[in-house]
Amino acid sequence: MGIIGVDKKPSTAFRKADLFDDPSGVLWHERRPYLALPLCPCGDPMTWFSDNALLVQTVTSIVTALIWLVYLQLLLSGVRRQRRPTLSMNRGSGEGMDAKVILSNLGYEPIYVQDVLVTMDIEGDGESTHYVTDRRELPEEEMSEGLSGTTQGPMTAGDYISLGSVRGILQRAAPNYNTEQLPGLNKVTFTVLGTGQKPAGARKTYHVISDDQSIKHLQPQSLDTRMLSPRQCRRIRHRQGSDV
Repeated sequence: MGIIGVDKKPSTAFRKADLFDDPSGVLWHERRPYLALPLCPCGDPMTWFSDNALLVQTVTSIVTALIWLVYLQLLLSGVRRQRRPTLSMNRGSGEGMDAKVILSNLGYEPIYVQDVLVTMDIEGDGESTHYVTDRRELPEEEMSEGLSGTTQGPMTAGDYISLGSVRGILQRAAPNYNTEQLPGLNKVTFTVLGTGQKPAGARKTYHVISDDQSIKHLQPQSLDTRMLSPRQCRRIRHRQGSDV
């Protein structure tokens, strides 16, 4: 480590040439004693950079590449998040069995709803899944009016549709039962399958709150709607078959 000499009495200034008289980096003043203070360990910075230009260039290139990789990752994450379908199922207007089940498209891309399924967990019978895409509980004249008799159809970004009332959905799933008094019904799971850039789907489970006489209302198991991956959507279609 180089050092520089400083007079105890700052009456005599060093000449500029004296800074490089001693190759070892230690300066000796011939006439007066001095105090030793450290210099930069690398000596002249410009000389060090000149001697290690290749190393400096390599490190700079690596750091620049890492910064660009981070920016690229952030950009791709933003694009992927925008193109990822996001569906939400919630209870709409109405109380108890008359409450509407609302499906909303919260993503940036449009989606076409193809199938709606409901899975009923009945004590003693286990789970059974049924297609409830067509709103068969509606009068025949309404069923024949375009898409009003079905839950199929396109949804733009920010759009929403009604899947029907809780009573109507259960009537479609179990037409031979009195849906007001389904014995042993513990849980109901709604599943929506659609397509956009790729298969998409969503699922939400509700606990059935009832007394000895009838079903009171449905309580969501979770506030969030679970999104299904394309692979899960294909597996459900393969297991349940097509409703077309």
